[in-house]
Amino acid sequence: MNTAQKTIGQEIEFSSRGMFWGECTKLRFKPLPLNSGIYFVRVDLPHQPRISAHVYALSGNERRIFLKKEKAEVECVEHLMAALAGLGIDNIEIEVDGREIPSGDGSAQVFLEILKEAGIVELDGKKRVFTVTSPIFVSNGNASIMAAPYEKGMALSYTLDFDGSFLEQQTFDIEFTEENFCKEIAPARTFGLSTNIEEFKRLGLGKGITDFNSLIIHKNGKVTRPISMEPAILRFQNEFVRHKILDLVGDLYLANVVIQGRIIANRSGHSLNVLLAEKIARANDREN
Repeated sequence: MNTAQKTIGQEIEFSSRGMFWGECTKLRFKPLPLNSGIYFVRVDLPHQPRISAHVYALSGNERRIFLKKEKAEVECVEHLMAALAGLGIDNIEIEVDGREIPSGDGSAQVFLEILKEAGIVELDGKKRVFTVTSPIFVSNGNASIMAAPYEKGMALSYTLDFDGSFLEQQTFDIEFTEENFCKEIAPARTFGLSTNIEEFKRLGLGKGITDFNSLIIHKNGKVTRPISMEPAILRFQNEFVRHKILDLVGDLYLANVVIQGRIIANRSGHSLNVLLAEKIARANDREN
C-alpha cells in the first residue's frame, strides 16, 4: 500500500450531461495541499458553497449519493469518488456548475483518464488509514455488508443476487490496488432493471440516460441498451457485479480514510454502503 497522500499536478476541466437530470455540467479539478481533504464547490450558487466529500455531509442515498452543506447539494458523486479512491487521491477541490456530477459513460473510466491527464502528485505526509481490528457489520433484510480484519491492505467481495430473476447470481472478489481497480472495476457501467423504467419516468428521472452510459437487464436475462433496446455488448461477462464493487469503493471513500480490511457485501446498495462508511468514520474519530 502506498502510504503517501496525493493530489493532482494541475487544474483540468471536464463537461458532460448528468444521468438523472440530463443537464450539462462542467467540472474543474484543482489540486489542494496536504491534509486538505476532498471538496465539491457549487460555483453556480451565490457565495460558492464548499461541500465536504464526507459521509457526515450525506443528505440522501436513493439510487445515488447526495452531499449537502446548508441548502447547497451535489449528487451522483459515487463514480467520481471511486476514481479518486482508485488513484489514491486524498486532496482535491472539484468545482461544479450544477447539482449533478456528469455521467460520462456510466463508469469511472472517464474520471480516471481526466485525473491521470492532470498528473498524480505525492505529498509529504501519510494517508489516514483505518485498520479494521474487529468485524463491523450492517444489514437490512437479506442485504448485508461487513468489514473484517485483513493484513494485506483492502480486499472486496460482492455477491449480486436477484433471487433467480434477471441474472444468475454473480460473485466477484478482488484485491484493491490501483492497477486492479483501473483494469478490472473502473470500466464497469451502471445498469438498471427493466421493471424500474416506468418508475424513473414517473419521477422525472433518467433524462440523461443514453445507449452509451447505461445498460438494462430484462427479466429473461437479456441485456440491452436503454434507448434503442438493441442488444448490448458487455465489457466483462460479469460487468454488473463489478459495477456494484465500483459503487461500493466510491461510497466507502466518503469515510475519508483508507481502509485496511476485507469488505464482504451481499446485495448491498448505497444505503448500506454509506452506513458502513459512517460506522468506520466514527470508529476512526474515536481512535484519533
